[in-house]
Amino acid sequence: MTIFSYVYLAVFVIAAAVLVYVRTQLVFTARPNRFFQWFYWAAAVMIGIFTVLTSRTPADYISGFFITGMLGLFGFWRNGVTADSLITRIGAVRGLNSLTALHLTVLPTGLTEVAPMVGSVTIAKLRLTQSPAVLKAFLDKRMDPARVIIDE
Repeated sequence: MTIFSYVYLAVFVIAAAVLVYVRTQLVFTARPNRFFQWFYWAAAVMIGIFTVLTSRTPADYISGFFITGMLGLFGFWRNGVTADSLITRIGAVRGLNSLTALHLTVLPTGLTEVAPMVGSVTIAKLRLTQSPAVLKAFLDKRMDPARVIIDE
């Protein structure tokens, strides 16, 4: 095994630990984008099969399964609201105090769309199953209530 094999293993273990930590911190979990979720999982399966069929050395297996594992982790990633931040995608965590506004809108499907804003720019749109009143009550305790806006 090469030094990169150990680096791949360490990075994967750290990424898996971060995924577990973030999933346990989420208070409200957003609905995932099913297209990307299935895309990551399909790519992981495809690369896993190619790794098994084409690898000759342990280093080949480790690098192939590292890619497979990371794509699988991306498929399991969830966005949402924690006690003090908003997770809008992998690697994008915003503190609730850094947001200038949070617009809560009820969609025709019954989901609540959360649109966080920094300045006048909407940085993401999350779909949550909770009602705007429940989200507003939770967010009012953690940020300035005037910045949480329920759109009709």
